[in-house]
This record gives sequence, C-alpha cells and structure tokens, in this order.
Amino acid sequence: MLKKTSPGSAFAYALIVLVTLATLFPLAWMVLTAIKPTQEIYSPTASWLPSVIDWTHLKTAWVEKNFSLYFVNSLLISLVTATFSTAVAILGGYALARFEFPGKRILGAFVLLIYLVPVILLALPFYLLLSGLGLLDTRMGLVLAVATYAVPFSVWVLKGYFAQVPPEIEEAAVVDGASRVGALWHVVLPVALPGIVATFLFSFILAWDDYLFALIIVNSDSIRTLPLAVGLLASDYVISDGLMMAMGTITTIPIVLLYLFFQRYFISGLTAGSVKG
Repeated sequence: MLKKTSPGSAFAYALIVLVTLATLFPLAWMVLTAIKPTQEIYSPTASWLPSVIDWTHLKTAWVEKNFSLYFVNSLLISLVTATFSTAVAILGGYALARFEFPGKRILGAFVLLIYLVPVILLALPFYLLLSGLGLLDTRMGLVLAVATYAVPFSVWVLKGYFAQVPPEIEEAAVVDGASRVGALWHVVLPVALPGIVATFLFSFILAWDDYLFALIIVNSDSIRTLPLAVGLLASDYVISDGLMMAMGTITTIPIVLLYLFFQRYFISGLTAGSVKG
C-alpha cells in the first residue's frame, strides 16, 4: 500500500528539486559550452546540446594554455596540503578530545576562532613571513600557507569525532599491551575513519580552490595552480567563451567527481564531528 504524501512534503520535495536544478544549471551549461563548436556558441539561436562534440576548446586549454602543468601543480599541492593538515589535525584533535590540561577549553575555542578570521587579513603577514624564510614562489610556501588555514577547522572536526569514540576501547588495548600511540593507530583511527576522510577531503578542496594565497606567493608559471591560471587568463581578450568554459571545466570537474565518490564520508564525517563535538 502506497503511503500518501502530505502537501507540505510534496512542496518540500519540489523545492529541493528546483534548488538542485538551479545549482546544477551553471555547471551543466559550462561543460556543454566547453564541448560545443565555436559557431554554435555564438549562434543567434541558443541550443542546449551541441550538434557534435567538439574537443577543440579542451585540447587548446590542456595543451596550448599549459593546463596540463597547472593541473599537476594543483593536484600535487592539494595532496601534500591535505596529508599534512590531516596528520596535524589527528594529533591536535586527539589531544583536545582525550587529555586534560589547563586552558583546554580556551584553546579549543581559539582553534575554531582562527578559522573564522578572514583569509584576506592573513595575506600580508604570510607574505612577509614566507619572504623572510625564503619560501616565496615555492610549492612548499603555498602548502604551508593553505595548511595553516585548513588545520584549525580540521582539528575542530576531528576533536568532535574523537570525543565520540569510547575511551574504554583504548584502555582495553593498553591493558593488552598496546602503547598510547598504538591504541590510537590500531583502535581509534579505524573507528574515526569517516571523520578523517572528511577532513582530508575538506583540506584537499580548500587547497584546490585556493586563489588568494597562490596570487601573493606564486610568480613562476612553472608552479602556477589552476584557479590562479584561470584568474590570470580571464583578463585576456583573446580568450574565447568556449576556451574559458573549458578552463573552468578542467578546474571544476575533478572536485565534483571527488565529492560524488566520497560524499558518504564527507557528509557523515562533518555532521558527526561538528554537531556532537
């Protein structure tokens, strides 16, 4: 027997569908424009689907505009940033969740407060700091800059997630002969895996989408990232709409696919760690 849907639920479902379509429309239009022939893009008669799939714009962006190099740079910097941020967040979140020490509550609140500081306020201090360390225009400098913005939120999320893990299972592991680090590695981390994956994904996306830090730190074309390349080429009057959409597609689609494949970990990790922490 089918369950009747109330008018309120039907309205809510319809609203969700409309919001989803409105959100996906720009992304779909960008991808479709990237594979349209140039004459169809500028045709007086607008068309949703291309008559033929034309890879010219994507090939031009990937080869001639050097987006293959920018893609590798973004991937490398994002992976290193996410790995480093997650490792630091695991240790920091575990310490805040398990150990008692003076100023613990203040430190926990301060960690999140750092994340709430607008990133534009950190631009000049980071520039001066990295300049003094000789890390301007280096991948390491960009990794450190983005990681210092990703770590506070990651620590806050994992602190809440580790707090949900019963301390009794760690105590049982210690009784069986495991060290504190061994209990963390073999017992706590497998239980908190959704939160760790969510933290890694958050840090990866933050590093992938970073524009401001890359703008003030990176000068060489050899280490330029995708968002920075799109921003610099957007002012070029020679760039066509199809080529611009192709560059946006190359920059955006990997993150969309990443979220689609790992959304279960992403949603469960962030909600569980944030709400109950």
